[in-house]
This record gives sequence, structure tokens and C-alpha cells, in this order.
Amino acid sequence: MRKDELKNIIKILNCLKRAESGWLWYREISRRTKIHHKTVSRLISKYLSMFLDEQTIPPFNIRMVRLKPGTDIRGVVRFLNVKEKLNQIGVHKESYT
Repeated sequence: MRKDELKNIIKILNCLKRAESGWLWYREISRRTKIHHKTVSRLISKYLSMFLDEQTIPPFNIRMVRLKPGTDIRGVVRFLNVKEKLNQIGVHKESYT
């Protein structure tokens, strides 16, 4: 994971934390964090999907997300750092998820 990706992930997590368990759609997260909406979508699907609740609104297929209750931002960042180190030494994804 690159340094800029980690900064953007932290911005997204802080934005969702400030929403106070409210649902936000990707474009709103993008607007609040000043990150492109496709980048927000990519980072959420690649790194954050297990820490978020997601729902889709049917007529328009808008994906809404919020932090799962009890999710700690520091814990998420710590988990991502450990996951990255495991990937560097060659431990397969199936072993720890």
C-alpha cells in the first residue's frame, strides 16, 4: 500500500466516523474528502469492505456505506499495516481472512 493510499483511507474513515453512523454514498464521501469518487470506490472495495455496512438503493443502484458499529479507526489502520506486512513476507490472503 502506498503512502498516499493510506492517507486517503484515513480521510475516508474520518469522514464516515463524523457521519455519526449515518449512511453516505460514494459521491458524498468524495465531496467531503476531496478525493475522486472512483478512488473512493476503489479504496473501499479493496481495503475497507469488511469494516463497512453497505446497502444499495434499487431504482438508481446507489451504494450507501457506513462504519460498522464499534469500529475503531486506529484498529482498522493497525489491521491494514499487519495485512500489508504479511503480504510482503508472502503469507497468502486465505490464511488470515
